[in-house]
Amino acid sequence: MFFSQCWNTEGKRNFKRIKMKKKAIYFYQYLPPWRIDVFNEMAKMYDLTIVFFNYDREGFTYDRDSLLKKLKNVDTVFLNKGFRIGSRPVRFGIFDLLKKHTPDVVFAHEYSPVSIAVALFRMLHKSDFKYILTTSDNLQMAELSSGLKRWSRTFVLNHSDGVIVYSRDVREFYRKAYPKIKTGICPNIQNPDSLLDLRKNFATIIERYKEHFNLKDSKIILYIGRLNKVKGLDLLLRAFSKTEDNDYKIVFVGYGAEETALKSLAMTLGIEDRVVFAGFYSGIELYAWYDLANFFILPSTYEPFGAVVNEALVYGCPVVASKYIGALDFIDESNGFVFDPLNEAEYPKVLNIAMNRYSKVSSDRKNMMIRSFNDYVDIFGTIVD
Repeated sequence: MFFSQCWNTEGKRNFKRIKMKKKAIYFYQYLPPWRIDVFNEMAKMYDLTIVFFNYDREGFTYDRDSLLKKLKNVDTVFLNKGFRIGSRPVRFGIFDLLKKHTPDVVFAHEYSPVSIAVALFRMLHKSDFKYILTTSDNLQMAELSSGLKRWSRTFVLNHSDGVIVYSRDVREFYRKAYPKIKTGICPNIQNPDSLLDLRKNFATIIERYKEHFNLKDSKIILYIGRLNKVKGLDLLLRAFSKTEDNDYKIVFVGYGAEETALKSLAMTLGIEDRVVFAGFYSGIELYAWYDLANFFILPSTYEPFGAVVNEALVYGCPVVASKYIGALDFIDESNGFVFDPLNEAEYPKVLNIAMNRYSKVSSDRKNMMIRSFNDYVDIFGTIVD
């Protein structure tokens, strides 16, 4: 707090108490589109500086300037001096940066060498800033953590005040495993106002998609993401080939190492005319796909979270999700359901149920998220109280 002088209408001097924002630093690898709204909300709570320490990460290099322009009232720093241990960046200059900024709060993402360095600084310098970790681990990842990863997690959390996770079951894990620290939840989530504001421009994009990909008379199962093995897309194609409604097509939006193999598999299964490989899209051209689809599917056999689930639900697109993803808190019987993609016998039945249940697309889709954006994001302020 500080006091500023002002004068009332009677010429008497008053003192007005003004609450200053706390200074916060957030060490984060790079800037994913689905984290921008969270960062902007944090900037309303704090005098915020984000330090990017893995800035050449795939996905941030091609569109960095346009993504950075979406940050509001956020200072940014790029730590680029250092080296890598495998895929993990080790960065120099962290101690100097903390000394220079003298933050009240420090956030760091995951239990990386950077997070370890912040914990060391706090321990060696007996600094009194609050230290909060964020992690994208799902329950399986949290429970099976071992070796160096488990050591680094324990060391960092022993020198921190709290951890923010992506789901309720992971929060319960941390409450039991690390009872001395505070816990909270904020998953990968975007402000629905930001997403829905784009919808007014979807109509012409959707018509272009229908024409270009021959989708005018089709019902659509949509997948958005990398075409990688852990996404379970081969299992999806095999199950889809055994379904009953031939009016449906699967649209894969994205790219990846498995694209050629998936195209070959579709031909082998005799469904190549019902599978569309649309390629990579971003921004408004990506989001328009949700309005076109009957339902969205995320069939991963391994998925720390799944930010696309939030996007689909905000646009009112029901979600059929693998039990192995981290975003299960978003889904209930009102907006989708969960299944086991490794159950080969049940998989076609699951698809048939979804294809029947979501066979009609409403022209007035509403946000289907079961918890609000602000409910989640508020934890970045309250966890340091």
